[in-house]
Amino acid sequence: MPSEEASWNGLKNLINSSPFYRHMDMKVVEAGEGVSRLEMQVKEEMKNLYGIIHGGAVATILDSSCGIAIGSLLKPGEIVVTVDMRVNFISNVRSGTLIGEGRVLHRGKKTGVASAEIRDGTGTLIAVGMSTHFISSPEDVRVHPEQASKEKSADG
Repeated sequence: MPSEEASWNGLKNLINSSPFYRHMDMKVVEAGEGVSRLEMQVKEEMKNLYGIIHGGAVATILDSSCGIAIGSLLKPGEIVVTVDMRVNFISNVRSGTLIGEGRVLHRGKKTGVASAEIRDGTGTLIAVGMSTHFISSPEDVRVHPEQASKEKSADG
């Protein structure tokens, strides 16, 4: 039976190889025991008309930092999805690396609440936020009808 650390490393590698994480150039660096650390490289495609990173990209790493922190406390068979998020933008970034550090504030039976700070590579605070996540099993999560029909046809 693999150790908990080996299992988490496998999951971390799976998350980091996902299409969305690769698209955003975002990766989980550390996670466990209700905390997480993620990094995301600022890319030209993430910038707004003013040449600074779009708030949606900052919100993405904040959401993932919170979700991964809660995810580190899940039991086998549980999944977590965001149901609410609040972001306060403090400063802006034009280039470099964003670092997100998340921590769980509450882990209940069906919900989790986490907070995160997003900083740039020099330590400047870029954003803070908090999110609420629904903890469930995969079959409890509603799938868009179009996606459900794709999954059924793929199953044969």
